[in-house]
Parts: sequence; C-alpha cells; structure tokens
Amino acid sequence: LACAFQKMLEDFGLTQKTLTFNGDNATSNDMQTTKLGQLPNSFAKENCACCFNHTLQLSAKTLL
Repeated sequence: LACAFQKMLEDFGLTQKTLTFNGDNATSNDMQTTKLGQLPNSFAKENCACCFNHTLQLSAKTLL
C-alpha cells in the first residue's frame, strides 16, 4: 500500500509536499507509515496523525 501511495505522490508531483498521513489505528496503517517514512518523500513517520474521531470513539468505549 505504501508503494502505491508513493507512486501516486510521484505521479502528481507531491513527493516533497506531504507533511502527514491521517489514518485510523489499524496495524496496517502503522506499517504503511513506517514504509512511507523510508521512501524518498517529505513524509516523516513521526508526523502520522491517527484519526481523531476513531481515537475519541475508542476512548469513549473504554470509559463506558
């Protein structure tokens, strides 16, 4: 998935314009952000933003 995303960035000339990736808390997204951080683009793994709504839902579910 990360390689396909990287190709899309290259096709649209966005490789040096990506600051963050917004996704849910799925393990596959963790793997994708790790791989994207290793590819030639401006993305850094530390800039991954988990979906706020999903995080809020998980927190509310835990409190209930």
